[in-house]
Amino acid sequence: MEVILIENIEKLGKIGDVVRVKDGYARNYLLPRKKVLRSNEENRKIFEEKKAFIESEEKKRKEKSIQIAKKIKDMEFTLIRSASENDQLYGSVTSKDIIKEIKIIKEIDLFNDQINLKKPIKILGVHEIEISIYTDIKEKILVNVAKTKESGIQQLKEYKNPKKEKVVKSKIKTKKLKKTEVNEKDKELKKNIDEKNQKELSTKDLVKEIEKKSLKESKITKINKKIKKIKKKK
Repeated sequence: MEVILIENIEKLGKIGDVVRVKDGYARNYLLPRKKVLRSNEENRKIFEEKKAFIESEEKKRKEKSIQIAKKIKDMEFTLIRSASENDQLYGSVTSKDIIKEIKIIKEIDLFNDQINLKKPIKILGVHEIEISIYTDIKEKILVNVAKTKESGIQQLKEYKNPKKEKVVKSKIKTKKLKKTEVNEKDKELKKNIDEKNQKELSTKDLVKEIEKKSLKESKITKINKKIKKIKKKK
């Protein structure tokens, strides 16, 4: 179907351009939203008569879009969703969810086609989404999908400061390793002390045993000497 553009449309053209589009796209989207006119003699005359007004309205639309862009610039919000242990959502986050949240927070009305989301979000984390506000005006927002408010805060923190968070985690890990090493050293030292003490105890016991044996032998020797003396007297 051939249509006359009555507003600037990305990838199609500017006001007044006559372009060919798919019938479904024209009937379901362009015509209902009054973005185009069917290209025929009557509509071409209407367009020429109202061209100045149409261009004036388009200028206003662009100015409004600039204001919207300022409002959502660097916008970020958290959506709480249930998810499995491997961070897969029980469901998904769609363009409608994002539009709804922007409406609640900023009181701005957007359409699905303005949310550049190729497929629904199905995993926890921080997702950068591009918003097409006008033909040449785009802004990026952060959609943080988390299980809880607390985990959402942590996710954003890690997303914005990945290196810092890694360093902190690395330090914590290093501390744990050092603590483990110290504990291992303590255990080894204790083991060595125990072994040393055991050896000392064993040595003492051995000395005592030898002393006992020597004493016993000494007594036996004395007894034997006495017996010999008695025998000699006889």
